[in-house]
Amino acid sequence: MTRPGRLFSGLRWSGALLAALVLALIGGAVRAAVKYGDAIPAIVKKSDFERIKSVLNLERFSVIAAVWLGATEGRELIIAEPISVESLDRVKESCEAGGFCPDPVGFVGARVRVVVLDDHDITESLRIDSEARNPKGRLVDLGRLLPPGRLLGWNGRAASWSDHVALEITPILERADGRIITGLDPPLTLRWNEAADRFQFFDCWVDDAEETRCAFEEEAED
Repeated sequence: MTRPGRLFSGLRWSGALLAALVLALIGGAVRAAVKYGDAIPAIVKKSDFERIKSVLNLERFSVIAAVWLGATEGRELIIAEPISVESLDRVKESCEAGGFCPDPVGFVGARVRVVVLDDHDITESLRIDSEARNPKGRLVDLGRLLPPGRLLGWNGRAASWSDHVALEITPILERADGRIITGLDPPLTLRWNEAADRFQFFDCWVDDAEETRCAFEEEAED
């Protein structure tokens, strides 16, 4: 994956942007069925926001991406809450000083969810707070993977996979010396596993024959 470079400092740090979410539209090749951003006609309505906020106790959030799952299967959304203004300022300072910069075509959030709207029902398929979980458990043992540091939030990118939304996401950490770093490189890839009927961690590695292998990973033990 190509790293984002130093484009973050070019974003406008307006009050509206700070209050909502650091968000840019996704570029590149994606399926036409997936739509990005809060304004998603015919998929997400204003009335949906209030229902999601009430059911999931999310006071502030933005819709990152959404997709129709079929005529009778409802709508699937990635939603996120912004990180605190203090943490966002720390990330901005880091980027302007030549340190860590978030993906310029991604988003930054404190909490991330994938939810399904089926008529009036709201189902949570993926929860990302201090760790990433599906209804069965933790998708990966982050304690084993992450360097020491305080979690400030998540930098993610929405994509599509098998007619579902998908996420590439990495923690943003503040080290003891105050330095802001990305917790993982490459990011976690979270995709819908048709065989398991749930979101899981999709990992790739190079085997002994120097060939790239990819597979879904089972949930980590709690």
